[in-house]
Amino acid sequence: MPLLEAHNLSKHYAGVAALTEVDFSADAGEIHALVGANGAGKSTLMTIIAGANTPSEGTLSLDGVPLRHGGPAAAQAQGIATVYQEFSLVPHLSVARNIFLGREPVTRLGLVDRAGLIAQTCALLDRFAITLDPMAEVGTLSVAQQQMVEIARALSQPARILILDEPTAVLSLAEQENLFRIMRRLRADGMLVLYVSHYLNEVLEIADRITVLRDGRIVGTRKAKDLQISDLVQMMIGRDAPVAPTAADSPERAANFVITYATHAGQQELTMQAGEIVGLAGLVGAGRTTFGRAIAGLHRPGAIATLTHEGALLNNSTPRQAMRAGIAYLTEDRKKDGLFAGLDIVANATAAALPRTTRGGFRRPQVERAQAEAVLKRLHLVAARLGMPVAQLSGGNQQKVVLGRALMTEPRLLICDEPTRGVDIGAKAELHQIIRDLAANGAAVLIISSEFEELQALAHRIVVMRDRCFVADLPVGQADQQEMLIAASGGPTEKETA
Repeated sequence: MPLLEAHNLSKHYAGVAALTEVDFSADAGEIHALVGANGAGKSTLMTIIAGANTPSEGTLSLDGVPLRHGGPAAAQAQGIATVYQEFSLVPHLSVARNIFLGREPVTRLGLVDRAGLIAQTCALLDRFAITLDPMAEVGTLSVAQQQMVEIARALSQPARILILDEPTAVLSLAEQENLFRIMRRLRADGMLVLYVSHYLNEVLEIADRITVLRDGRIVGTRKAKDLQISDLVQMMIGRDAPVAPTAADSPERAANFVITYATHAGQQELTMQAGEIVGLAGLVGAGRTTFGRAIAGLHRPGAIATLTHEGALLNNSTPRQAMRAGIAYLTEDRKKDGLFAGLDIVANATAAALPRTTRGGFRRPQVERAQAEAVLKRLHLVAARLGMPVAQLSGGNQQKVVLGRALMTEPRLLICDEPTRGVDIGAKAELHQIIRDLAANGAAVLIISSEFEELQALAHRIVVMRDRCFVADLPVGQADQQEMLIAASGGPTEKETA
């Protein structure tokens, strides 16, 4: 008997089907991956299993016993732990408090036993080789470290099923390898790991079986060893994957953007040309996001960026001034910094371009909707209606809304921080083409990405950062992944040892 089984599972939102008659099963001691394009129904299925959503029709059972739909707490009580793509941490509490929130050890007086809490946290982190400071305030951690806090919290619970929704999207290679080691260990202990990811190479590496969804329906379940990426793409989108062109070397023209970056390590310059796409590579913690945010007016002590455009100094002292100067920033953390979760899609898409949609200080809803509809149509947004809350969209479609907002400002310098995080392979090709088109129309684009293949496909040249410093600057045709990783990690390159 399967450990988890869904029968005839359906979910409807205002008459729109998110899942339709899904039959699905997964076994104990298995890593079972779910893949599909944005809006295919993966997240809806996961939230139903996790207790955060109630099906419109159908049943779920655990070991043949129907699951009670009593919310996430009931699911946890029945042995289901979940790590969502979007974080649910309390930023002002410590790592230890976040991991055991609501389950802290207490003293005889009913107070939190701080010593016991730290001891339990250290034991958990040591058991799974997770490098975190139990006393660190979560809000001060990087996005990758916060993801590991989420994973540690799930591992702290007694569970038979662990759901991981896009867990590696912000992890370094070393952190990803450690997560895969943890997953294999849990599988060996008899746990079912449900793994949702857009990184198909990872899925084929870690999964035992793969279930593909398309348009809210199950397309099929296959053994991972019997599949290739091309097979998965065909099942996901119903056609072969679009072939992404490789970027050419930068066009020969004078640099019209000069970015001066002052840090504790000294002062450096990065030049960019109109129509050029520059990729920014580096390991987690190298300072790429800090640099990108500084350009966009989000300066930090010891990380100040000043810009000139064709010799004229631009005012990027604040984010508002940076936007007025033609600088747009696409954040890596859309939930925290990119979206107004309580507002609809139109309001989110037009938030940075209100001067174009207002008259006399008053909003014009019809104009807002028309302009939002035009840009989101280019991005192939999948949504039941533009008036729905942006929080109800899938992660990939939320990313399209954030990118659409940036495009509406018609930037001359666009900074994209992990622009395709949580985006399926078909939508990724579409977003890449949008970025190429923007550059072809004269904008300079800075791409911060942890995916070397993405940088190769998009960038004209690739700059490597380490410890807030630029340590390599190569045309894409000369950028070798091994050399870049060595440079990013501080080791000598082949050229330096020759």
